[in-house]
Amino acid sequence: MNQEIVWALKTLVLPPGILIILGLLGLVLARRLIGKLLLLATLTGFYLLSTPYFSGQLMAGLETVAALTEDQIRSSSADAIVVLGAGRHESAPEFGDQDTANALFLERLRYAAWLSHKSGLPLIPSGGTPRSNGPSEAAIARVLLEQEFGAKVLAVEEQSRTTREQARALKPLLSRRGIRKIMLVTHAWHMLRALDVFEAVGIEVQPAPTGFAHGPADRASFHDWLPDAKAFLNSYFALHEHLGRWWYRFLG
Repeated sequence: MNQEIVWALKTLVLPPGILIILGLLGLVLARRLIGKLLLLATLTGFYLLSTPYFSGQLMAGLETVAALTEDQIRSSSADAIVVLGAGRHESAPEFGDQDTANALFLERLRYAAWLSHKSGLPLIPSGGTPRSNGPSEAAIARVLLEQEFGAKVLAVEEQSRTTREQARALKPLLSRRGIRKIMLVTHAWHMLRALDVFEAVGIEVQPAPTGFAHGPADRASFHDWLPDAKAFLNSYFALHEHLGRWWYRFLG
């Protein structure tokens, strides 16, 4: 299936798209019981997905790979660090209308640079130009890593648009450079899907998750049941990953 179609369908299947569709159907059928139930389901969905407790539960099922310890970093047998792209901020006026990394991508790049300084391993950023004609995410990452973080970039992978494509594109690149094992940097909630596809193509991976979104359950309070915009965004990310893992299994 064309990737553009997949992205379009994704906006309808994931919140808020699916909730808006259910709400509109509920309004159309408001005089019937089914319409009232659809409106109730819409409001309930918006509320639950907006609570830190519910979004934390969704994230907890994804963030099962622990962060690396200092000992694991020092004793790692990896040959390089691969950091996966996460999006761009296009035509940023504060940077002279140049494209730059978005907040998610910067979070990954910062941790990748920190790992590089700790371990002495070179970096390989990965990411193409999914929806624009500007520089690739990997090219943007190279500039930031070298000029702002003072890290060594060994190579870049600039053709991929999805996590699955990243794994497939990196396999020959790593083989050409004799790299047998990598540290893989991505968000903790994205790590399981990334491991699925990287291990499927035969790349040996030491996961290096960052940006954990859920906290310890014993710190829960009544605030976790109050609606919060960040919690709704985290719920979206979590459902996106669950759907993405199912989709990749469907594709084989």
